Amino acid sequence: MTAVRRPGLLLPAVLALLLTAGCGSSLATQPGSSRTVTTTESRPSSPFCDAVEASRTATQPFNGVGIGRAIPDVGEVAANVRQANEQVTSLAPQEIRADFERVDVLVERQLALLEANGGDTLAVARDPGIAQDRADPEYQAASQRIRDYVRSTCT
Repeated sequence: MTAVRRPGLLLPAVLALLLTAGCGSSLATQPGSSRTVTTTESRPSSPFCDAVEASRTATQPFNGVGIGRAIPDVGEVAANVRQANEQVTSLAPQEIRADFERVDVLVERQLALLEANGGDTLAVARDPGIAQDRADPEYQAASQRIRDYVRSTCT
């Protein structure tokens, strides 16, 4: 029997995951934790980091959507994601902009597939080109550089 590989929904979640790397609550802030809460001085906001936050917000409708489920209002959601991603990419510093552009190409392909298929996430999961591109070492390296940059700059 052959194992079936089911690539997950990548969509703008690709950017969302990249952009949210390093974010989230600490174990020390969880209820019932015995750890001491240590706070650090927050970094001042910047147009780039504000755009990162807007991109996170735009991708919220994709959170928790499983393969084979439809994204409601996919046209509107895709337009919001495109606009947010364009803003992030345009505000990204030169040293990381090419990486954002590379990720945006894959995000756009996924959005187009979703729109062409009425928001059906299975269309993205079944596309072998998307899985292949996501596994590409150059894409992986670009994704890591984005995560590292956002983590060090915006969190």
